[in-house]
Amino acid sequence: MTKNGVRKLLTENWLPRRQDWLRLYRRVRMLTHRHDAEDHLQSAFMNYLERPEGSIEHPEAYITRSAVNLSHNARKREQTICTAAVSWDDMLVDVRDATPSQEDAYESRQKLAHFHAGCLQLPERTRQVFLFHRVRKMKYRDIAGLLDISESSVEKHIVKALTFLSAWMEQ
Repeated sequence: MTKNGVRKLLTENWLPRRQDWLRLYRRVRMLTHRHDAEDHLQSAFMNYLERPEGSIEHPEAYITRSAVNLSHNARKREQTICTAAVSWDDMLVDVRDATPSQEDAYESRQKLAHFHAGCLQLPERTRQVFLFHRVRKMKYRDIAGLLDISESSVEKHIVKALTFLSAWMEQ
């Protein structure tokens, strides 16, 4: 069958062949997940009918792709409209201050003071190793060389400090 014959057959028999329309509708609905798929399908069909005869080789594919594109365009328009509809004043109402509240700041200072008191309870060498590693970001190898102890000893001091301070902070 020629292209013109297919177009003529398609346009003459389109509405009576409801199963073809439903198949296209389901395909467009599946691809777009939109409630207005049939509206876009109808617009795509009208676009097809407005095209010059013989310009479309695969009518169903053209109509399906056109309907999906119309749906995507509608979604983009909706997103743009939704974004534009929100005023700056409305957006600023939801913006929260990033600085902590006075209560949070007080609580943080209390925890830090408690942690400092726990560090003071550590044995001198353990405290040194822990602070070199956690505060000054020194590697175990460097701490071992500085204090003239083995890396294994550095690890043991770190574990001892972490174990003690974890229990201390739970108090």
